[in-house]
Amino acid sequence: MNDASIIQLFFERNEQAVEEMKNSYERLCFYIAGNILSQKEDQEECVNSAYMDVWSSIPPNKPDNLKTYLCRLVKNCALNRKKYNTAAKRNSDFSVSLDELAECIPDRKSIDERLSDEQLGKVISSFLRTQPEKYRKVFVRRYWYSETVEDIARFYGMNAKTAATYLFRMRKKLKAFLQKEGYIDE
Repeated sequence: MNDASIIQLFFERNEQAVEEMKNSYERLCFYIAGNILSQKEDQEECVNSAYMDVWSSIPPNKPDNLKTYLCRLVKNCALNRKKYNTAAKRNSDFSVSLDELAECIPDRKSIDERLSDEQLGKVISSFLRTQPEKYRKVFVRRYWYSETVEDIARFYGMNAKTAATYLFRMRKKLKAFLQKEGYIDE
């Protein structure tokens, strides 16, 4: 069943919509949650919470892309759970990936009046569309799917240092792009 049909089922308040969404995206949801959370129970809770959030928000929302909408909900739930679970601890691979990206994304205070989260996402997407495909895919796997550098390197059949270099170059280019476009000062 395609996304438009699933969304129509949500609008009809047909519970089959949740089953169809699970059939289409459950593996991806657990993959995203699993890259952020180590406990299976936490992963299940986040995925189920995202399903409930989709049920509660469609309607009135009508997402253009159900997959992206659902993945964002799963990721946000997993991030919140991770924050709750680790409180003051900062030793995970995921925290490292966020720290890496923080170097090139403007801090919240400096962009509040200039750029919403949605706008920032669009700016980053437009930047990524100008990059070579392999660099773009490595970047997305690291910062959207939260994969480790080693897993990315293994997936693309490259050395981990090569993947790390790709990421370093992309962060550097992204920062320069954001500066050039006037989103960050420096």
